[in-house]
Amino acid sequence: MSITSSICEHLHDVQDLTPHDVHERLAAAKEHCRVNGARFTPLRQQIYQLVLEADQPVGAYDLITQLQQMRLSIPNDSNIQKVASPPTLSVDTKTTKKRAPKNVAPPTVYRSLEFLLSEGLIHQLTSINAYVPCCHPRAQHTAAFLICDQCQRVQECSSLPVQEMMSFAEQDVGFVVERSVIELSGRCQACQ
Repeated sequence: MSITSSICEHLHDVQDLTPHDVHERLAAAKEHCRVNGARFTPLRQQIYQLVLEADQPVGAYDLITQLQQMRLSIPNDSNIQKVASPPTLSVDTKTTKKRAPKNVAPPTVYRSLEFLLSEGLIHQLTSINAYVPCCHPRAQHTAAFLICDQCQRVQECSSLPVQEMMSFAEQDVGFVVERSVIELSGRCQACQ
C-alpha cells in the first residue's frame, strides 16, 4: 500500500453530509468508476447512497435490512419502466409481472462493500464492524478515526502525524503496509 498522501489538517465528521453532498458524491463516484472502467452497478450505488445518508456508522446487516425494506416498498406494477434506485438516480429495469421482490443476499452486499472499499469511497471501522463514507473519496490516504462510544459520531483525520507513522513503517523499517485502520474510541467533544 504505497501511500500517496492526501493530507488534511482538520477533522471531518463523516456523517455530516447534506442531500446535495450525497448527490454530488454519487455523481463523482459514478464518473470515477466510468473513467476507470469499473462497474458502478445499481446495487453498489444503492449501498453507497445508504452509507452516505447514514447518521452513524452502518453495518452490513443494517444495509441488508434497509435494502430489503426498499425492495418491499417498490410497487409491483407491470407498467413501471423506471425504478428510482437510489432515489437520486434512475436505473432502467425490465418490465416485470407482479411477483414478490427478491431477497437481498448477504454475499452480494459484502461484494459491493468490498468494491466501495477498493475504490476508496468508504472506510471500514473494524472495531465496530461498520462502514462510513470517506471524507476524501478516491484520494489514497491513511486516516485515523475518532469514534465516540456514546453517540457513535465518527471523525476522520488524515493529518501529517498519521501520514508520518505510515512513512516510518514503510521507509525506515521496510515494512510493506497492505492495510491500515487506526481507530481511537472515547467520547467526542459534545458528549464530554
